[in-house]
Amino acid sequence: MIEKSPPFVSIILVNYNSASYTIDCIQSIKKETKADSYEIIVVDNNSGPADRDKLLSISGTDKVKLVFSRINLGFAGGNMLGVQQARPDSEYYFLLNNDTLFRNDVCGLLSAYLELNTRVGVCTPQTYKGDGSMDHSFSYFPSLGINVLGSACMRLIEPDAYPYKKKHYTEPITVPVVTGSAMFIRGPVLRQLGGLDTTHFLYCEEEDFCLRIKRAGWQSALVPAAQFVHFAGGSGSQSWMVRREFYISLFHYFRKYHGPFERAALRIFYTLKNARKVFRNREFGRLAWFILRGAPMAESLRYRQQMR
Repeated sequence: MIEKSPPFVSIILVNYNSASYTIDCIQSIKKETKADSYEIIVVDNNSGPADRDKLLSISGTDKVKLVFSRINLGFAGGNMLGVQQARPDSEYYFLLNNDTLFRNDVCGLLSAYLELNTRVGVCTPQTYKGDGSMDHSFSYFPSLGINVLGSACMRLIEPDAYPYKKKHYTEPITVPVVTGSAMFIRGPVLRQLGGLDTTHFLYCEEEDFCLRIKRAGWQSALVPAAQFVHFAGGSGSQSWMVRREFYISLFHYFRKYHGPFERAALRIFYTLKNARKVFRNREFGRLAWFILRGAPMAESLRYRQQMR
């Protein structure tokens, strides 16, 4: 009997001024991954010269391919550039944040799960914080209901669509939206759906992709046996411009999937949510006005950068 070779996995890491995280992540992948059938594509999203120079230390190393973009393509765009540079017939693509570390053989465990569960299109490992505590690995689809009623009430209405995020799961579970920091995607599914929506620059890529997966008849899942550490925020900042970018992506998502009445209600909800914080910081007032104007895509960070 001929033993089947392990499926090939293309791991995509996007780097932006965080080369130290990227290098540590690569070392972690190499240490914990048992099978030899993988590659690592590192996409540098127009980092500063010092950070790019630091990345050169991994150029040409075993299983690692380094790609430099002349502009910051954002999260979705950077990942899709990585996919273009990856092996075209990969069985699986792992879109992984660079500020992460493997705790065990994540690729082996996730690929084994997908090999057995043929209706699952994307899965994710269990997330742990840098301090070792467990973090949630999935979320819910954005909607007016979840914002107004909360997850507890929505769970009473539709229990399967709102599993407990803080529960310690020991067995795989179907979830609405896997964490965007570790999306392990079946190759044919990624190609069928055309990848991530690159209109999203920094946020909501996973919500958009998981909704398209659901509509195409596939499932999303958490596989708790696979475990990784995510140093949340390690590869980005939370400036006011970045906060605005969240709402730009969020309302792009709403424009794609929600009707005009719900979009109007959501705009009012988020406007009031930020306006009530104006006494804490005046920037919340500016953010509220930005949302009331519809969080226009023309003001995205993607249009406020220069090539190096």
